[in-house]
Amino acid sequence: MTISTTPVPEPVVADRPPEPVRRPSRPGRSREWWLGAALVLPALALAVAFKLVPLGRGVATSLESSSGFGGSTFAGADNYVRMLDDPVVLASFRNALLVVATLPVWVVLPLVLAVLIHQRAPGWKFFRAVYFIPYTVAPIVVGIMFRQILAPDGPINALLRTVGLEPLAIEWLNGRYTALFSLVAVALWSFFGLGVMTYLAGLATIPEETLEAAYLDGAGFWRRLFSVVVPMLRPTVAYWSVLCASGVLIWLFPLIYALTQGGPGDATMLPEYLVFLTTFQFLDRGYGSAIGIALFVFVAVLSIFSVRHMFTEGTRKPR
Repeated sequence: MTISTTPVPEPVVADRPPEPVRRPSRPGRSREWWLGAALVLPALALAVAFKLVPLGRGVATSLESSSGFGGSTFAGADNYVRMLDDPVVLASFRNALLVVATLPVWVVLPLVLAVLIHQRAPGWKFFRAVYFIPYTVAPIVVGIMFRQILAPDGPINALLRTVGLEPLAIEWLNGRYTALFSLVAVALWSFFGLGVMTYLAGLATIPEETLEAAYLDGAGFWRRLFSVVVPMLRPTVAYWSVLCASGVLIWLFPLIYALTQGGPGDATMLPEYLVFLTTFQFLDRGYGSAIGIALFVFVAVLSIFSVRHMFTEGTRKPR
């Protein structure tokens, strides 16, 4: 008797859609979100309370007309129109542009000194401390000190007369064209130590072998600086440039107050000092707020341009 072994065909089953994958619930993710929100909330509250609220109040005050300790009335855009015809305001912003024009010195000089210190130049430990010490001195103290140093009978002019350069012994803080640049030079002396430390932190990320290879290939100091260091230090250079571009217009108030008080005439008048004079000495709160908002817009535009440039340079891939 023969038994058939032919396989019985399986019944055709219609295709079924795949069952959706059920992801297990993650209560930990929700807990992490609330923890992150709790940590960010205090900083956000401080930013709103001490940044956005005063800014909004300043904008509102700039639309008012006030004089002395009396009340104020709504003035609309009159304060901003008034600024366009005010020669002191225009001179202050012109001086601000001249200060911004000195930014290449603020960026390059600390970089050169930082590279020399990083390469262990003779006395590098001593100079590293010496360059940073001025930054630890209060700007008002720096201004009082240099007011004596740059006086007509001060040490600088006495030294120039001693070495036979008497024609250069001028009134540094009383000259129409020398006062502003003397102010910038004092500010640079006071703040560039922070730039040196910033660049030293960036230089610590560059492999020593790279600089040694450039040296063995015969590259001089300046060639190594601009062909090796600057390309590899591009994000740090961009960061310091942004910091200087936005800060150079809001750091100088203590130095102006101690050195020149905006003089002679309006030679060293900058918008931040003019806001102080208008608001607290002339008691014109609306006009002072309008000048402050104009300064805010000026610095914001400059900062946005610098930040965009920093992002572009920081994300550019090396060739």
